[in-house]
Amino acid sequence: MGLRPLPIGEHPYGGPGAEPIATGTAPSYTASMPEFERDGIRLHYQTFGDPGTPAAVLLHAFAHDHRMWLPVVEALRDGFHVVAPDLRGHGSSAAPGDLSAYAVEAQAEDLRTMLDHLGVELCALVGCDFGGMVALEFATRWPEQLAGLVISDASPAAESERYDDAFRREEAVLRDAGEIAWRLGTAGLGRCEASTVRDPFLAEGVRRRYAALCTEGFVGTARARRERRDLIPALRDGIACPVLLCSGDLDPAAAGMRVIAEELPGARVATFKNTGHGVPLLRPDAFAETLLRFFRDLEEGNATGGARTV
Repeated sequence: MGLRPLPIGEHPYGGPGAEPIATGTAPSYTASMPEFERDGIRLHYQTFGDPGTPAAVLLHAFAHDHRMWLPVVEALRDGFHVVAPDLRGHGSSAAPGDLSAYAVEAQAEDLRTMLDHLGVELCALVGCDFGGMVALEFATRWPEQLAGLVISDASPAAESERYDDAFRREEAVLRDAGEIAWRLGTAGLGRCEASTVRDPFLAEGVRRRYAALCTEGFVGTARARRERRDLIPALRDGIACPVLLCSGDLDPAAAGMRVIAEELPGARVATFKNTGHGVPLLRPDAFAETLLRFFRDLEEGNATGGARTV
């Protein structure tokens, strides 16, 4: 990305206790969003549909918030009580200054606290990208709370010998982005990204999008991705519910999803044609249809395995 990587030990990926230079606060998008608190951190969520219907919890991708799910929510809200939180440092939720507070384990604990707060004992859990990593952590720790699990565009570990070079290149790009955001803030990262966009209108959109992100949330979450525990050994015996795995056939980081599928041979695998990384964002209608079909099969006791191309 054009900036020299910082020496190990001088940035948050290599040195404990390091603080970002350029900081910001998470913007508030919806003043009326309900909230709960865990360990002094206020976390927001949004609900849709009838609380008396089965619960479906949607965990958003890195550098997004609950609003990424709105097109999918429209397809779910008539039959499900949909709960979509803003993860730490994203959307309207608080952004701790301590970068270690963004650990995947802590965010899984947030999810459990939210479910207790809402009185939800059993749910279908859906996670995309970083949200999928949190969902996997939750599923291996509290499998009794899940009726079904849907993972899209995620990976079960930061590193594995089973990953390919394309996966590692994508993770390296994210590491570079985290370093730039730590040095210059997310607004500075946006300026770097926009400098490669020729169209002035699109470039301004890139700058605005990154400027709206919280620096602590961005850097802390990028660090959490790299430092999470390896869940590969826990998948086969740790996840007991039916599973749907979604990925795009053009996603350069698809190796992570392939490893999950190898460890969960009974899962339903949906591959989306001509689709890159972020299936729910790129193909929301097709993703929602795939999700609803999976949920219907769960409710009707039908087989939930097999491979499909969408």
